[in-house]
Amino acid sequence: MSTDPSSHDPTQFPQGLPVPIDDGAAMHLLHRPLPDLRLASTSGEHVRLNASAAIGRRAVLFFYPRTGVPGQPPSPGFSGEAWESIPGARGCTPQSCGFRDQHQEFEALGVRVWGVSTNTTEHQLEFKRRLEVSFEFLSDDQLRLVRALKLPTFEFPVESGGPTTLVRRMAWYVDADATGVPRIRKVWYPVFPPAENAARVIEWIRRRDRVTVRPIDAGDVEFVRGELVKHWTSTTIYSRGEPFEADRLPGFVAWVGGKRAGLLTLATPGQGAPEGQCEIVTLSALDGGNGVGSRLMEAAEDEARRLGCSRIFLTTSNDNFRAMSFYQRRGWRLRAVYPGMIDRCRVIQQQIPRVTADGVPIRDELEFDLRLGDATV
Repeated sequence: MSTDPSSHDPTQFPQGLPVPIDDGAAMHLLHRPLPDLRLASTSGEHVRLNASAAIGRRAVLFFYPRTGVPGQPPSPGFSGEAWESIPGARGCTPQSCGFRDQHQEFEALGVRVWGVSTNTTEHQLEFKRRLEVSFEFLSDDQLRLVRALKLPTFEFPVESGGPTTLVRRMAWYVDADATGVPRIRKVWYPVFPPAENAARVIEWIRRRDRVTVRPIDAGDVEFVRGELVKHWTSTTIYSRGEPFEADRLPGFVAWVGGKRAGLLTLATPGQGAPEGQCEIVTLSALDGGNGVGSRLMEAAEDEARRLGCSRIFLTTSNDNFRAMSFYQRRGWRLRAVYPGMIDRCRVIQQQIPRVTADGVPIRDELEFDLRLGDATV
């Protein structure tokens, strides 16, 4: 038996624990709407997840396997394994206390915090009172949310307070889309170390809030044309061999610190996009890494949903490796390759470069899309 005094103290996080890796089990959650489920809360109410009035216009849901009780070591696993041997299992109390200690900062940002586990409400309520946590917890002890969204889980025997199916540690940022439906905008998975989860979520939200996005208006004309010429050498943009007068398309402008910081132009049904679909024709950001691209993409995705589109798509050149990585991190999928398409467009627009500065031939178009139903496949 361990002589380390922290080994059975759930408020402590021992050194040397195995680090969880991203196994891809949460990738499907990005963009998903919260399901129409009611979960029991430590407030004594049942909270409807897909109602902004109940869950919060902006909310963070953090998930943990289970909270321990001081002096009560967890039972061995079904195969005799120790709780600490499971990557990411230990640390539920430090994670929860992190959100407790920074709860006022979340409130100042207008973000509601919820803890979620498969523990029973009674188990959660004891923990909430003992640790003096001011926000509420939601119980999925009937595994309805687990099953509805296919959440990543593992099995481990519990002494009391819920089923043996435990949710792997993660966190979501949720806010309402253009139709008012709470939607998962960001997923942190896996979470390690647990005590830093709350601080990292706050940092991300603050960075996100520095960017504002609004539709293109008449005052943006010169900016739009300048961005198009700067990045594409012309206001006429080709995609799949079709020309778009991109300076006449609707879209969105991003602002940071009172200055324009990015542009997205969008072809909608009747404006060059196929029926029931939207196409992002151009996307540009003045400075990468500040969240501008993500906010512009989010605005376009929401607009496509508002218009009732079944999918939103874009094309990019075969040399645009950074953009391809960005799209895929956002849950977009590669759907088609158009070999030689840029070579054909170059016959009309001879200013299109033939090769990148580091020697990659620019020849082909790749199509990425996001299906706008509940399933991101």
